[in-house]
Amino acid sequence: MIRSHRPFVIMLVVLMAILTFWLDQVSRWSPGEQQLDPNKPEFVAENFTATRFGPLGLIQDRMTATRMWQYPDKHEMYFESPLIKIYDKGVMQYQIQGEVGRYDTKTKIAFYDKKATLFKPATAKDPETTMVTTALWADTGNGLARSSTPVTVHYGQSVVNSVGFSYDQKAGLITLHSQAKATYVKP
Repeated sequence: MIRSHRPFVIMLVVLMAILTFWLDQVSRWSPGEQQLDPNKPEFVAENFTATRFGPLGLIQDRMTATRMWQYPDKHEMYFESPLIKIYDKGVMQYQIQGEVGRYDTKTKIAFYDKKATLFKPATAKDPETTMVTTALWADTGNGLARSSTPVTVHYGQSVVNSVGFSYDQKAGLITLHSQAKATYVKP
């Protein structure tokens, strides 16, 4: 009868050896950092909204887009239908809307590669201003924007066409870079 248990004991020893070997391999395994493909987005967000507040709790800027994505180890975020609104003391100063764009999170500079519209709401001194162009660079941290492409400026009822402009939000100054053709309508 002793011999009938021998195959069971041998099989049990073999199974224990396999289990021990497997557990040793599993316990030595360390999950390394997975390398992401630099040509594929690290993440994608649909109907994206980001809002930044200042030290007093007032809104500084808000960025929205229908789609946003970012590549691994890059500081630029890419957008479809981006809209950036810039505020001062909780009051909107201007907004920039476009078809596609990108935003560098380190420099706070936005680039609009297709149609872009800069809108400045009316104030007690000035009427509503809208600038439409095909490409736009904007330094949202310093309130600067510029373009070297054709631009149409609507200042109240007046319309100006030019090639290229610079906008300094703090100074409240729009500089046109070429000869301009204007239709002035007195307010």
